[in-house]
Amino acid sequence: MKNLLAALLLLSPVLSAPLSAAGTPSRTYALKDGSSLEYSRPGLWHTIGSGPSDWGTFIKDSFRKENLPWFAAIGASTLFLIEYDQKIYTNTRRAGRKLGISSVDKTKTYLKVGGVSIFRGPSDLGSAFYFIGDGWLNLGLFGYFEIAGRLKDDWRALQTGHQLAEGLIVTGFTTQIMKRISGRETPRAATAPRGVWRMFPSFKDFQSHRTRYDAFPSGHLATCMMTLTVIAENYPEKKYVKPLGYAMLGALSFQMVNNGVHWASDYPLGLAVGYGIGKAIASHGRTAARRTAAPAPSALRLEPYFGPEGAAGAALAYRF
Repeated sequence: MKNLLAALLLLSPVLSAPLSAAGTPSRTYALKDGSSLEYSRPGLWHTIGSGPSDWGTFIKDSFRKENLPWFAAIGASTLFLIEYDQKIYTNTRRAGRKLGISSVDKTKTYLKVGGVSIFRGPSDLGSAFYFIGDGWLNLGLFGYFEIAGRLKDDWRALQTGHQLAEGLIVTGFTTQIMKRISGRETPRAATAPRGVWRMFPSFKDFQSHRTRYDAFPSGHLATCMMTLTVIAENYPEKKYVKPLGYAMLGALSFQMVNNGVHWASDYPLGLAVGYGIGKAIASHGRTAARRTAAPAPSALRLEPYFGPEGAAGAALAYRF
């Protein structure tokens, strides 16, 4: 009977427990690989309120000793790409022309309310690539998880939606600080090859002439990487999430250079920021998921068998 109950529990997609080890309500979601994820009761404002502590975790984790090689790799790749930025920009635009991909943002308004644009969307391939990082996709995914979680009373979906909301705020805050420190020209507004860096521009000047200062790092790429990381961390069994997400990041990266919005060297730090914040929010949030260990292997196993006359073979054995 004990083994039968264990088998039934493993087959159940969602296991509910009245209390977690800490004495708070929790639900456990069993995955196909035998592991599970445990969630506390989600709260949107509670999760968003974790932003400062999760940002602190992101900063602390970024400078851990084991992450220093990655930190050095980000710096080295950025410097390497800066050297070739102008060539990459020129060749990307040439490739875009050959492929018939517009270098002008052709998103258009599809919905207006009282003369105010409510929703803009792509009208060609180039604007479709750029639309990936325009914010609407990130907000749409947040809305999807929030609605699905409430309709199905799914704590994992709700937690994912809450974390995406927190991530949008934390990532935007982080990249804005970096942009206002670095003050790099975008390719479209460049007054010199590879763009001019005017560090620490005034608030008024930055707001009035954003394209002069807001290239480095890429906030679009950071936000999309954060979104991908949060979803992948909460749904590790969905194997298509990462390949699909990386393909979309590649399309967005191409188009932002083609559009003259970013240099290629704006990308390594943007990707690192998005990944680090996504990991911090998904793993260290106050209501974050907890990955539990996979169960012990089955007692039923395949073992070698040797017959009385020396014949060799295999047999199924069950250990009690």
